[in-house]
Amino acid sequence: MHAVQDKSEVSIQHYLDVLRRRWLWVVVTPLLFGGLMLVRDLRAEPVYRSSTQLLLQAKQSESILSPTPAPADPERAIQNELRIINSRTIKEAVRESNGAPIAIEATAGGEDDVLVLSATASTADEAAERANTYARVYQATRLEALVADIAATKAIVQQQVDDFQAQVDAIDAPVAALDQQIVNTDPSDPAYAELVQQREEVKARTDAERAAAQESLDNYTDTLNQLQLTERLNTTGGVQILNPATPPGQPSSPTTIRDVLQALVVGLFLGIGLAFARDQFDDSLRTKDDLERAVKDLPVLGLVPLDAGWRNPRRARLVTQAAPMSAAAESYRGLRTSLQYASLHKAIAIVQVTSASAGEGKTALLSNLALAFAHAGKRVAVVGCDLRRPRLHQFMEVDGAVGFTSVVLGDVTLDDALQTSGVHPNIDVLASGPRPPNPSELLSTDRAAKVIEGLGERYSMVFIDCPPVLPVTDALVLSRSADATLFLTSANNTSRRTARRGVEMLRQVDSPLIGTILNGVAAEDTYGSFYEYYGFASPSRIPILGRLFRRRDEETPKDDRTDLPDSSEDEEQPPPRPDEAPDEERELAREGTPST
Repeated sequence: MHAVQDKSEVSIQHYLDVLRRRWLWVVVTPLLFGGLMLVRDLRAEPVYRSSTQLLLQAKQSESILSPTPAPADPERAIQNELRIINSRTIKEAVRESNGAPIAIEATAGGEDDVLVLSATASTADEAAERANTYARVYQATRLEALVADIAATKAIVQQQVDDFQAQVDAIDAPVAALDQQIVNTDPSDPAYAELVQQREEVKARTDAERAAAQESLDNYTDTLNQLQLTERLNTTGGVQILNPATPPGQPSSPTTIRDVLQALVVGLFLGIGLAFARDQFDDSLRTKDDLERAVKDLPVLGLVPLDAGWRNPRRARLVTQAAPMSAAAESYRGLRTSLQYASLHKAIAIVQVTSASAGEGKTALLSNLALAFAHAGKRVAVVGCDLRRPRLHQFMEVDGAVGFTSVVLGDVTLDDALQTSGVHPNIDVLASGPRPPNPSELLSTDRAAKVIEGLGERYSMVFIDCPPVLPVTDALVLSRSADATLFLTSANNTSRRTARRGVEMLRQVDSPLIGTILNGVAAEDTYGSFYEYYGFASPSRIPILGRLFRRRDEETPKDDRTDLPDSSEDEEQPPPRPDEAPDEERELAREGTPST
């Protein structure tokens, strides 16, 4: 049993292969995002943005005469001022002054005491006017609040001055009364000396109390004078407009170039993500590694590239005949070599070609493979056992009205039913013939098996065109007459689950499976670069990506084709028999290494 290593390692080449396969997602998604962003920006009205700067630091005279100390946390003071700017009081004052509300964005200028007010509008002049209006109203409102606060403080201090002045007057009243009596008394009067003595006693008793009251009175008087001076000096409310807003020269939005570039970058990453997500959920076979992982114990005998010249699937085309120097034609010759190596260990005369589902290219592969053997000088017979949707007669250019069904039913003999193909004289064709009502029962008869066995005795190679195994059981019935079964899969068409199920059904009936084939592979996913090196054309479905991802040997000119195989020699000279094979080929055969 052939064991295939599970290639589960993820490499950079794997990622590149995913991007190459899903290149439409990677290209279309950013273009779509960029296009939508471009349309949005072109349809959007321009928006202008203008800013003004405000300094919150007071003048030197205001700092000296300020009745309150500076805040301990400048950053906190800035944040408080930003809240005041965005407060409802300021916004109402702006609405009353401007006649309409103004949306403003206030930010701190940095580590200094500068605030930045920014406004937007549909015109440059209006944006500047809005920012300046908001700054002026904020400055005036803040000045009014500061003046009102100073006035309230002055009233309180004035009351304290009046109270202490009354206290001083009350303390001085007894001394003043005694002074008046002394003035009115004759110095020669004995009562004069007594009044003087009494005044000194009263004054000595009230001096301390009067000094304290007078000091408080003087302090409050000084404070009142400072408040009055501060009120006169404060004309900005502690806010100075450093740089008034000016009309900007260009709109702030939309920034078309930047927006489109950002959309392209976002679309690129999203496209890459979608490509990998789509690839992760895609269960179809795409590469040889995918097929090996799906069917782990069967070798992949060959990879058949897409036939770039097959534009109409309804029209039969043999690429081995139409384009013998193409990579697809060379892949069939490689598959022929693989079958020849396999026959060194086991006699293989009757080869069954089937697949899991319909539309995977069984008839085309069988016809091209038969033609490759015919070119090698082999006598080949092809049998159309697809009795439900026969197409073999179209590829082989024969009449499909008489064939396998006619022989099994006894309507004609085998010799009469066989037709020489119009493609190559070494190919005899047993077409499908009339369609029976129940193909499975017809194919399961002993007479059908004897017809196939008889062909195996007469021809070097017999190829049986079979229906797919999942819809019908015809291929399972025919496997009893085959020496080898080739299981065909189609790139980007056959799923891993379908391939595994098809192989499982064939094994349940002990079908002689010898390997799998991946059909319809993109040229850049095969050995196209090696074929091209030796002169075989390998056009890609995506020429640009093919040139990007395909390695080239720049040192070997493509015009130097001395090593090209001669198609005429390939057609005239059959390969050596197993016992005459070169030592290298026999060594490869003993190791069981299929050639692809």
